[in-house]
Amino acid sequence: MCDTVKLEALYRREAPKLRSFLRRRIWLEDDREDLVQEAFTRLAASRSSFAWTNPGAYLHGIVRHLLADRVRAWVKTQSIDPLASATTQDVAGPDAAAELNDMREQYRLAVDGLPPRTKEVYLLHRADELGYRQIADQLNISIRTVEWHVAEAIVRIGKSIRKANG
Repeated sequence: MCDTVKLEALYRREAPKLRSFLRRRIWLEDDREDLVQEAFTRLAASRSSFAWTNPGAYLHGIVRHLLADRVRAWVKTQSIDPLASATTQDVAGPDAAAELNDMREQYRLAVDGLPPRTKEVYLLHRADELGYRQIADQLNISIRTVEWHVAEAIVRIGKSIRKANG
């Protein structure tokens, strides 16, 4: 535990940095603030000597893990490929079918544009339906690294599709 004065000074110094980091990743300000508060709550409760030796790095690590947790929770709510489940028979008219084909192409291009390792991990998880542990074992990387690549792929695909739809 630390004293309140030290924690308040640390908050004034580090919270703006964390908010700035999150601003590029989370759209809603309230959500960003919740993550910053959660990071400081975890820091205050930490008994780790590293936490107080380098609190800025420790807080940044907490925020990255909280983001990964949010992505994992979001991924669980998504289907493997929302566009693949719709067929042209389900779509009313040629305009909608063309739009669906365009969306599929945007998704394919976004996946193709991923860095090679991120693309490999993402496709093993989404297309081959392998679990994180299986991917980690197959590629000789940690489960956290697999989680990072899947989260990175989702973020990059989303940005790519938003950019294409301008």
